Amino acid sequence: MALFKSSSGAPAVLPQEFSEYTEKFAKQPVLISCDMNFEKTLPNKEFCYCVKVQMEIHADPDSEELVTEGELAHVSNIRSIIGQHLKGRYVGQGIISSQNMVFFMIYVPQSMAKTSKTMLEQTKNTTFRQLDYTIQYDPEGKQYLEFLYPNDLQKKQMENRRILRSLRGYGDNGTAPRKIRFHVVFPNRQAALDFAKAAEEKGFSYDSLTKEPAPEGMVLPRYQLALVRDLPFDIELLDLVDQYIMNLCEPYEGEFRSIETDVV
Repeated sequence: MALFKSSSGAPAVLPQEFSEYTEKFAKQPVLISCDMNFEKTLPNKEFCYCVKVQMEIHADPDSEELVTEGELAHVSNIRSIIGQHLKGRYVGQGIISSQNMVFFMIYVPQSMAKTSKTMLEQTKNTTFRQLDYTIQYDPEGKQYLEFLYPNDLQKKQMENRRILRSLRGYGDNGTAPRKIRFHVVFPNRQAALDFAKAAEEKGFSYDSLTKEPAPEGMVLPRYQLALVRDLPFDIELLDLVDQYIMNLCEPYEGEFRSIETDVV
């Protein structure tokens, strides 16, 4: 776990918080799992070396996880064994279906850098899978930020995946169209109304406009606009809708805050 100083000066632990999103590489899906809290520790002098391991897998493009359940268990087992020996912080992994490959990252203290190399060489020589690795000094977390940490659109996808998992918990797989509310915050009432009018061209309907107290350190209140559109709760479709809203926000100084829906 990563350590940081609390307000009292005593060491504290920032727990791991994993979220998932997808992207494309060579027109094939890549599934990324990222510890979002590691970014808050950067620069990280405690875990300053990045160990990146790449391992051969048997991809299953028909699976949402891109691998079979048994294969995923195997990857998790190898990752766990390596992580326990390295005594570092696992920060995420990516499954790249087009290359039949998984990579994962573990940040370790300087004292473990040489041990990491020895241990991984032994693993590389004994595993029945192709395995490669790199170890580099990276206190700024550049490898983590480049290959794991999501952009703004991918952060929205993470939120969407969390909502979809919640829907599935109630027996709703998200395929049926339903009202989805999109919440956007603006610096003034007129900007919110102008945004709503522009969004009508893409089938969005006005739902509500709520005045919010001024954020800390600011004087003027904010206005939260809720728009509604009937859509299935499909992650790839919502990627397109979220991107449209984020692009439309820019000229109106809007902040795309969240979405919500009900069980169908």
